[in-house]
Amino acid sequence: MASRVSLGSLAELRPTRAEISLDALQANYSVIRNQVGPRAVMGVVKANAYGHGAVPVARCLQSAGIDHLAVALMEEAVELRSSGINTPILVMGALEPVQMEAVVRCGVTPALFREDQLEAFERCAALGSRRLPFHLKVDTGMGRLGVRWERVTDFLGAVGRCPHLELQGVFSHLACADDPEHPLTLTQLERFQQILEIARSLGHAPRMCHLANSAAVLDRPPSWLSLVRPGLLLYGYRPSERNQPLALHPVMRVVSRVVYLKELRPGDSVGYGATFTVDRPARIATVSAGYDDGVLRSLSNRGHFLVRGHRVPIVGRVSMDLTTLDVTEVPEARVGDDVVFIGAQEGVFQGADQVAVEAGTVTWEILCGIGWRVPRVYLHGGRVVDVRSRFAGETPAL
Repeated sequence: MASRVSLGSLAELRPTRAEISLDALQANYSVIRNQVGPRAVMGVVKANAYGHGAVPVARCLQSAGIDHLAVALMEEAVELRSSGINTPILVMGALEPVQMEAVVRCGVTPALFREDQLEAFERCAALGSRRLPFHLKVDTGMGRLGVRWERVTDFLGAVGRCPHLELQGVFSHLACADDPEHPLTLTQLERFQQILEIARSLGHAPRMCHLANSAAVLDRPPSWLSLVRPGLLLYGYRPSERNQPLALHPVMRVVSRVVYLKELRPGDSVGYGATFTVDRPARIATVSAGYDDGVLRSLSNRGHFLVRGHRVPIVGRVSMDLTTLDVTEVPEARVGDDVVFIGAQEGVFQGADQVAVEAGTVTWEILCGIGWRVPRVYLHGGRVVDVRSRFAGETPAL
């Protein structure tokens, strides 16, 4: 887990960093608020806030007034609570029955969809003579976690035998909302409404009914219900170009540095496997970032960095710690120059979504894949307010 470091310590680390704009994060949250009106917003901060750093992101969203936070794992919830985050937290993933005691201790809300989970949570609630809330996750068409929609009546019957539990919320996950024309989304909406009717007919009154992920926030107002659950939108990206645009600001900028320059002659090769051979005199820059930092190996000979405001190609294979760029067309490039993997430089922008297209993957993987040996530098109001690194205090003394 990353820890805080001083600016002085940061200067002693590798010249590769991820700059996180808390101003952009707050702006994106405000845009989402304006989009959905009076509904509550649950910010998804699982997977270390999509690589941005769960604790600083959650702290920023909490100060901005977000209603709820969502994580996937109990460990993620514990990290937030132990860091002073007191906003309501939903643990959406597959909790094991043995984890229910930790759920109670941390004061978080579990998503339940198996009867053994339900029974274990009821036992914990009964021991404390309390009535504890949970959210029922239903599978309306995703086919992963959740009580399948045809079996909801049976599961709610089991809930009725748990007097210490309160069905506070019901939710599901849309499988194809990033394709506004896909018919499954309407089917899932219809199934979800039927589930809510069944729950109410059995005497339950769930106050928090949520279905809308980031894509649905953009294109499916009928899915907004009482609460929306944005993830990727908070970090400045829409799930697909097919979704309606929104005035978002990318939150993360990933910067490295040229650490070596060399001239190659025609016939010289670059990198492991000699997969790139120059056919003209070429100037090659070596950058201090590789696939352990998030520059995916699949970007070999196809991705780009920004150097002095120019998009330059990655040549040769991306290695674990280093990447090589052809800067022949940027003769002013020098050792010590900052280069940008994600973000803007001199008016030119390369987004994580563009990188994802070149890598043959999705924006989520690019953001989550920025390795944790890359320090996170948090910016607010034009100044550094926090720095986090895996290697806090570990720079060896000489």
